[in-house]
Amino acid sequence: MGEGGFNELELLSQEDLIVETLRKLLRSYAELSRREEVTKDFLKSLCSFSLEAYVWCILWEGGMAQRFTDIRRLVGCSRTSLSDALRELLRVGLVKMVGKRYQAVSPAWLVHFSGPKRRKL
Repeated sequence: MGEGGFNELELLSQEDLIVETLRKLLRSYAELSRREEVTKDFLKSLCSFSLEAYVWCILWEGGMAQRFTDIRRLVGCSRTSLSDALRELLRVGLVKMVGKRYQAVSPAWLVHFSGPKRRKL
């Protein structure tokens, strides 16, 4: 076979490799999206168990630190109930203070990370 024929075959196999790699990436992306939806559904179910779980879910979905008054408006409970729930979430390490605001901390089982082992809650 001449030089030209060899290059065409080599180019074709590279194209096939690229197409197969893209297919695998798309399947992986679809699976990750499905897992994310399953996780969200699980968390919504979990959040219905207690006020603490519901408050944590509100903070986690918000993704940023929230003021007490804003959390109270979203949750719709008394000041005392919300204070108790936030105190418990702070105690177990699921919420942290950022200045005078509250922010959810994701538990280790929810966060996929690589690297050295982190301190357990």
